Amino acid sequence: MAISSESIQRTKQSILLMIGLLLVSLTFAENEPSNLLRTWQGIPGLERTAKGRVFVSWFSGGRQEPAVENTVYLCYSDDQGKTFTDPQPIAGPRNGARAFDPTLWIDPEGKLWYIFNRGNRDTAEHGVCARICDNPEATPSVWSPEFHIGYDEVPFSFRMNKPTVLSTGEWIMPVTHAAEPIHDWHAGSKHLHGVGISTDKGKTWKLHGALKAPSWALENMIVELRDGRLWMLIRTGAGFLWQSYSHDKGRTWTEPGASTITNPGSRFFIRRLSSGNLLLVNHYKFKGRSHITASLSTDEGRTWNEGLLLDERSNISYPDGVQDTNGLIWIVYDHDRQGTGEILLARFREEDVAAGRNVSGAVRLKQAVNQLPRPMTSGQLHLKLLPADWNPKAAADQVLSRLVKVTAPQVKGAHDAEMVMVKNRAYIVAEVNDERAGERAEWSFIYAAMSIVNLQTLAVEKIIPFARGGQVFSNEILPPGTCFGQRILQKDARTVRCYFASEKPDKRQSQTWFIDFDIERMTFENSIHKAKLKTAAGIFDMQPKYFYEDAVKQGFKRPARDFGLYPFDSFKYFDNRLYVGLNNFPIGQNALANVNDAFDTFEIIGHFNEPAELKLTESAVNRLPDGTWMAICRQEGGNGNYLFTTSKDGRSWTRGEHRDFVPNGTNSKPTFDKFRNIYYLGWQEATKINGVSRSVFNIDISFDGMNWERKYRFETDKSFQYPAFREYHGTVWLCVTQGDSSAERKERIMFGRLE
Repeated sequence: MAISSESIQRTKQSILLMIGLLLVSLTFAENEPSNLLRTWQGIPGLERTAKGRVFVSWFSGGRQEPAVENTVYLCYSDDQGKTFTDPQPIAGPRNGARAFDPTLWIDPEGKLWYIFNRGNRDTAEHGVCARICDNPEATPSVWSPEFHIGYDEVPFSFRMNKPTVLSTGEWIMPVTHAAEPIHDWHAGSKHLHGVGISTDKGKTWKLHGALKAPSWALENMIVELRDGRLWMLIRTGAGFLWQSYSHDKGRTWTEPGASTITNPGSRFFIRRLSSGNLLLVNHYKFKGRSHITASLSTDEGRTWNEGLLLDERSNISYPDGVQDTNGLIWIVYDHDRQGTGEILLARFREEDVAAGRNVSGAVRLKQAVNQLPRPMTSGQLHLKLLPADWNPKAAADQVLSRLVKVTAPQVKGAHDAEMVMVKNRAYIVAEVNDERAGERAEWSFIYAAMSIVNLQTLAVEKIIPFARGGQVFSNEILPPGTCFGQRILQKDARTVRCYFASEKPDKRQSQTWFIDFDIERMTFENSIHKAKLKTAAGIFDMQPKYFYEDAVKQGFKRPARDFGLYPFDSFKYFDNRLYVGLNNFPIGQNALANVNDAFDTFEIIGHFNEPAELKLTESAVNRLPDGTWMAICRQEGGNGNYLFTTSKDGRSWTRGEHRDFVPNGTNSKPTFDKFRNIYYLGWQEATKINGVSRSVFNIDISFDGMNWERKYRFETDKSFQYPAFREYHGTVWLCVTQGDSSAERKERIMFGRLE
């Protein structure tokens, strides 16, 4: 039988791919899972030896940043940064501790330090580690075993930036730390800022300083000023770098306060140049993490020039660098960590920064050091995201063991919660009632309530009912009826917006309202506002009849009902635009909608309701790597299993069909999220535990939306239904409906960490 040249070529490519993967697996550090993809990468560091070898570090590994699989890498260039070696792991995960945030530093004796952090949130062990290469010019480089730097006087410590050698000869290292054990990846609002000082060339370090800064402050950096003071700058989430000074070489520090240097809450880089001037690489005139710019100060940081723009794009961050003995400045940074995953290099001279343009002829920008390997397609060899011995049920059991109840003691029925996280608190909204377990659209005693949970302690700080039938507001009286379909999003830095539908089936058109909550004052405003629905016919109050009329024009034929319209799916951003799935459960009606910038109007993009006879509803929507929209739809007819529909433009959708990776689903809410670079598909299995419906819930993960692996299998006769998932500062949280006594098991909302 003749074999086509195309088939031979495909076979060659597959063989080469497998050989390459085998070679990569052989280079992995001790205890690192070799079957995990690098699905993202970033946070680079750079050093250059006296003879010109350029080293670049970064970290990656596993499904996201942060994750227990995180691994730190290293590559180098011997041709002035034109090409780089393939990345090699320097330290991988160890006994549940991830390796992260590497930096490179050449000490006064020419030794290359590879400094990184280790963190284990389960055991609350967090510290600073290092490996040393005595002769970084040698090939191959020989590295010492990993060792712990110190800072044992505090239970939590990490560092991001390079040490500095002071005029006294002492070594000083910027350190972020916490005074208490932290069972998370970061200390959040409990971060303190100080320095480690070594007087014996790095053999021992002593921690000094415990400065406080605004929430989400970390990654401090230090420069020695001409007058002998030390100047510490601290990344914060306040829009400015925070600053403090030391008059005694780091032993004590002044009370920190805001500097005049703006920053979007991202790492920066500062260094004294050989000329004596200061170089700052930071986001300048930014929109988020954009416009990485090198600026110059000739007056010890009091003022900065406009500088040299290195990269204007969004999703660029984390500069680090050096100036070599020839005066050339080398800066490395990352771009699009969860997408292209580029580690990029910029090279220039001080005169270019002073002029704001290439006057030296040495400027070279946006040069690739490394880029993520492209995702596998369904026709290629599929690499697994999970280790071979992964146990989905055991992983889910751990999650279940740490869930806490967040509904009020008097609540007897609760269901369908959603949440946002802001400033280390979770704001969880749900439909609740104080009379009986379960929920029904006709139960007028169901009201909307918000639970506020401290993410550090998991303590419920406050529970606030915010919408009930007949409630009097300053501008409206809410009509009698049920409050259903609570949803929530963050509107701005101090405001979250809550949506809910007021309905009385077969009596009036339901209406979706919104109300704002001030997170600084911890109070709701005393006014409610009608959400709007934009269709091809115009802008209307968000009521079922207008949603229905728009669908009818697209061929929808089920009879109308006057209730059941909600923004049902989780809010999701794509290309800086906010989307949500709309649903009307009673008649099985679904649509993809765009939310306007004021967050008060939902514009229908496209309906997806076929096959209509199977009554699709409560869909969850996401977008695949090639830009295709995909929705997983609950089914009320047929065999009850989920159906999937896709769309190239969000307007025209395919007829729903089963997918083999969901073989035995049942009629309940699905989820479809993407955290970092991995899809999470959640679906209710028809299997029952002790005869209880909705007692098995699966979460499958995928890199491409096509090939799926079972990450979690929740099994409990308390039920596990209608979950919602949110990622906040590297941690994925969940809220879920559970119960004991009723057949429906809808009695309380539970909350906790997924991973």
